[in-house]
Amino acid sequence: MNRTEDLAKLRPKIKTIQQDLNTSETEQYQNDTLRPILKFQHDILLCLFHASLTKNKAHFTEVSLEEKEEKLNQIFKKDLSFKNQSIGAVIGMLTLKEYEVYTSDTAAYNRRIVTMLKQRIMSTY
Repeated sequence: MNRTEDLAKLRPKIKTIQQDLNTSETEQYQNDTLRPILKFQHDILLCLFHASLTKNKAHFTEVSLEEKEEKLNQIFKKDLSFKNQSIGAVIGMLTLKEYEVYTSDTAAYNRRIVTMLKQRIMSTY
């Protein structure tokens, strides 16, 4: 077994994703590749977020939902180390073929990664 097969087998299967004939390639990649990686890396991504909160002396748990969303957006804008480490935790789990797809439009995929990560953080806290 090679590294590509090993990486793909580590990822959880996400049953709630609906496959549609009209799904764009970008959305298909998001659903088939990025979402399972984010789920697999959930614990480390939350650790990175917690470290960012600690570093920035930010309080997150005792604020309203709207304040959490605003604080989360601020953290992603201001703490580039956290943002880049989070994206790196996802990219590091890509196979070479998946990485080639990722590099075809890194800005779009990074936006999708950040959006999904924000959703995961909000649903956890």
